[in-house]
Amino acid sequence: MCAEPVTATMAVSDFEVKVKRAATATVAAGSRILLGLSGGADSVALLRSLMAIQMDIRAVHCNFHLRGEESMRDETFVRELCCRYGISLTVKDFDTIGHIKAHGGSVEMACRDLRYAFFREEMRRLGCARIAVAHNADDNVETFLLSLMRGAGLKGLKAMTADNGEIMRPLLEVSRKDIEIYLERIGQDFITDSTNLECDFARNFLRLQVLPLLEQRWPGAKKSITKSIGNLAADFHLLSGFIDSVCSENSLPYGLVADSPAPESLIFHFIRERGGTRLQAMEMARSAKNPRTGAVWILNDSQEVVCGRTAFEIIEREGCIALPGLMVEKLVPTPDVVRAVKIPDGNRTLYLPDDPEGYSLRPRRDGDFILPLGMKGRSLVSDIIKDAKLNAQEARRVCVLENAKTKEIVWIPGLKRSRLHLVDMSSPPSVIFRVSLKSPHANQ
Repeated sequence: MCAEPVTATMAVSDFEVKVKRAATATVAAGSRILLGLSGGADSVALLRSLMAIQMDIRAVHCNFHLRGEESMRDETFVRELCCRYGISLTVKDFDTIGHIKAHGGSVEMACRDLRYAFFREEMRRLGCARIAVAHNADDNVETFLLSLMRGAGLKGLKAMTADNGEIMRPLLEVSRKDIEIYLERIGQDFITDSTNLECDFARNFLRLQVLPLLEQRWPGAKKSITKSIGNLAADFHLLSGFIDSVCSENSLPYGLVADSPAPESLIFHFIRERGGTRLQAMEMARSAKNPRTGAVWILNDSQEVVCGRTAFEIIEREGCIALPGLMVEKLVPTPDVVRAVKIPDGNRTLYLPDDPEGYSLRPRRDGDFILPLGMKGRSLVSDIIKDAKLNAQEARRVCVLENAKTKEIVWIPGLKRSRLHLVDMSSPPSVIFRVSLKSPHANQ
C-alpha cells in the first residue's frame, strides 16, 4: 500500500543527506552493505536512500512463515522491488515454530536470533562491511522505554547505537513520520505488517497506546526522549573506558570499592560481562565492608568470584580447573644425582624411591594436611597456602600428590615436601624417580 499523505518540511534531498552522513560516518566509500529488507516502510526507505547516495547494496529477506499468505505477499513485494531496481537479493525461509520448539523463547526472540544469524552468514559470504538495518528514532524511543521497564542501567538506557562495528542503523536519527513523507515524495509504495497494528507485543503497545498518550500530554515527548538517549549514550561512552578497565581485570581491590561513590555499580560492572547479577553485586558490596575470606559467588559455568585477602577475585570453578600432568624421569643414583636430590629448588621437584604409578595427583580438599619435611607434627594445606600469601586463583590451582594406598600427601608442588616416602640417601635404591609438573596445556 502507499503511504498516507502527511505534511512536513524535510525535503527528499535533506533526508538522503542525513542518511549519507550516517551511513558513511564509519564506513569507507565503496564498501559493500548488506541490507535487511522486510518490505515495510523503514527498510524500503533505507533501500531507496542508499541507492540514491550510490552505496553498493546487497539485500536479504527473511520469510518466517508466521502470517500465512501475508508472509508470501511480503516476499513477492521484496522480490519485485529488487528486480525493478537491479538489486541483488537473497531470500531465506525459516521454520520459526520448529526453532522455538527446539530452543525455547518467544516468537520475537526466535525471529531475531534467526534473522541476525542469517545476516552474519551472508555478510561473510558476500564480503560486506556492515549489516544495515532500518531502525529509526521512534524504534529507539521504544527500546529505551522497554529497557526502562526492565530496570536497565546506563548501558541499556542508551538504547541502540548508530554503528557498533557490525550493524549500522543509518535511520536512527530519522522519525517514522519523516520516513513516510520521504516515501510519499519519491512515489514509493511499501507494505504494512498487520501485526504492527496489534497490541499483543510490548513494543506495539508502546507504539500504539503509550507514546500517543505521552505526545498528547507532552507534545514533542519523543524528541525529548531521543535527546535524553543521546545524552545517556554520551555519558556511557565517557565512562566506558573506566568500565572496560574494571571488567578486564580479574581482581577488584576492596580499597577501590570503599573509595567508590557507587560501590554496587562498580562491582556490577566488574561481574556483569561474566554473568554476574545486580543482586550479587549488592551482596558483594555489603561483604566488602567486612570481607569474609573464601566467600563465593557463582558467575557462570566456569567462573566464580571469591573474597580474597585484599580483593574480590575472579577464578575458575573447581570442576573446570585442568590438573597439570606429571613428568617422570628414571635416574641412576650417581654422585651428581645424589647431590641434586639434596639441593633445594623450592619444592618444584620431587624425588621418590618408588614408582610414581603408585601416587595420584588431585585438587586439594578442605582438611588436607601434610607432615612437612624438617618439621614436627602436621600442617594443614590451607595454612601452608595462607603462609605462602597466594591469591585466590593461585590457591584454587594448588594440587597435592598422595600415595594411592595410604592416602598420605607427600608433595604440595611448589610449596612443601612430606617427610614420608623419602629417598634413603645413605643407601640409595637402584633407581630414583624424579617427578615434576608439566603444563596442563603442554599436549594441546
